[in-house]
Parts: sequence; structure tokens; C-alpha cells
Amino acid sequence: MKKRMIIALTLLLASCSGGQLSNPLPSPLNSAIDWVDFVKWNDTTYSANFETNERNLDWETGEEIGKVKYMLNGHVGANHKSKNGDAAYLPKGTQLYEIKGYDPAFRIFADGKVYEVSDAGNFGTIGDFLDIEGKVKRVILQSEEDLSLVGEFSEEHAAEFIKELLTLPYKEEYELFEGKRVFFGIELEDGSMTRSLYWPATGYITYGGKASGRMKEIFEEEMNVADY
Repeated sequence: MKKRMIIALTLLLASCSGGQLSNPLPSPLNSAIDWVDFVKWNDTTYSANFETNERNLDWETGEEIGKVKYMLNGHVGANHKSKNGDAAYLPKGTQLYEIKGYDPAFRIFADGKVYEVSDAGNFGTIGDFLDIEGKVKRVILQSEEDLSLVGEFSEEHAAEFIKELLTLPYKEEYELFEGKRVFFGIELEDGSMTRSLYWPATGYITYGGKASGRMKEIFEEEMNVADY
């Protein structure tokens, strides 16, 4: 579990913590808890993609894939272990939909918002759920302070980076959150953004894997150019 961060970083926080609490409180059931806005379905935790939702993009939904079974806010304590059908703020009965053009393992739609994978469950590689192949516009480095643009990968580096990222074995290893953090975003052709964090000291990327040697080289080169 992680400490509270500004709302623009909540999705990144969810990636680090598995999509549960943004401010853990050892409190009884009726105490206020500041949940990350998440929903769990099909053994996958999805967190609201705040920046994408603020862009007010038009989304075409597909089939209904399920419904919220239980809203946690106001009903459970901080030690609740989420299960399929749980949502932090979505009321019971809220419908969950596929988004046309995206694998529901990556993104789903509920209550007018895009929810994006933050804990993917059981997958072999990051590319098995991170449905961005052929959809990437650019890869950027961002300020830790406010997520403003700090640098942009060259086209060659962006292509290499995405190719390597999608083949990484998927494994959540929370103990690898050590040292300096690098904030980066992958902007997609439809105008949406997916974000992650990279720890140079351990090589860990919060999509759920350790950067390859080539990915580390690309990060280092682009960070030097951007004076990150």
C-alpha cells in the first residue's frame, strides 16, 4: 500500500499497490477510507484512467462483460481483500463493458469512465494484456512534480522500447520499488494515455516486469537528452 498522491498520479499509485487503497487506515468499518477508484473483474484489477477520462474522448462500447456486485466505499474496512465484482465507488449493478478496439484485459468502460489494468492477474507477458501494439503515437518522459512533459523518445527508440516492453515476462514484484522513479507515458493514436513508472536501480516497470538491457539503455539515453 502506498501513501496518498495527487489525483493525477492515482493510476500510477494503483499500479504500484495492486489497485486497492491510496491511504491505508487501521480503522473500523465505519471510518472513512480513501480508496483508489478501481473495479475488479475476471481476476484483473482496473483503475480509473483519470487523464484519459478528463480528455472527454468518444468511446464506442461493445458487449457487457459483467456487473459490479459490491461497492466497498462505506461498507468495508481497510483490511478487506477485494474479489471479482468489487468496486471502490461504483454502485452495485453498474454495468461493465468492453471498449471497441481494445482487449478487455487492458481496458473496460463503466459509469462513463475508462478503467485500465493495474493488476493483470495471471498472464505470461505484458503484451498479453497491454493492448497497445500498433496504437502508439509517442513515448514521453514526465515530471514527477506534475506529470508535465520533460522529454519525448525518438521514433526509433519508441518503436524499440514498445517491442521490448510487450515481450517482457509478466510478474508483479513489489519489493523492487527502490530508489529514483522515472515517470513515463505512452500516448496512443486515439488521444488516450497509459502511464507507468520505471525504477533504474532495479529495472522494474510497474506494468509488471523488469526492463531488458536494451530498454535500460534507451531509458538512460533519453533521460540524458532530457536532463531527467
